[in-house]
Amino acid sequence: MLYKSTTALVTAGFMFAASGAALAGDKEYSMIEQLPEKGKVMITATVDDVDSNTEFTIRDGHGKTIDVEAMTALTIKEGDRVTIVGMMDDELAGFGQEIDATSVTVIDAADEMAHAADDRHTSLEASLESTVNFSSSETEFDTVDALPDEGMVTISGTVDEVDIEDNSFKLRGRSGETIDVHPSQPLTVKQGQKVTVTGVMDDEVAGIGEQIVSAKITVLTQG
Repeated sequence: MLYKSTTALVTAGFMFAASGAALAGDKEYSMIEQLPEKGKVMITATVDDVDSNTEFTIRDGHGKTIDVEAMTALTIKEGDRVTIVGMMDDELAGFGQEIDATSVTVIDAADEMAHAADDRHTSLEASLESTVNFSSSETEFDTVDALPDEGMVTISGTVDEVDIEDNSFKLRGRSGETIDVHPSQPLTVKQGQKVTVTGVMDDEVAGIGEQIVSAKITVLTQG
């Protein structure tokens, strides 16, 4: 993380608690890709890396990261779930952006989240396995345009385009239409492979279009 000096944005205290919300009335973003280039923002994410007691990096549910610079010293650690309120700013030398934080609230400490995370992972895997067994005979969708707006889905198609940085790929269905897929595990697919995808329907960034998230991928044929 690059270091720099910043001008104080507002007079604000840093709040640390086992649970709680940030400042009421602020629009909260769920993904880093949604953050604007300028202005005040609020986002809840996981501490990905701590460089110092004033600088750290957060990671959202899709694996995207952004640097955060606090106004005062913090006591946080990797894995903490935090809500950040602050102003968008350019990184030093103008490469990328960061959040100049005016408030940092620890929602869940890393050690308290471990068992809950394991439970969620187990539950998701069980749900995916159940969907695979059921959908293989009754609920697999033939085309992308037949997919519903929400719920668990299974669809087979061809890996059309792979985005390693975003840990996602485009799935091309039988009708030629494509949909973004975000696997639950790091990408192992290649362009041209025939795959079956089972996951959860979700809105794309900014609500334009649909995507499949938390997806389990089964490779049928090599590309």
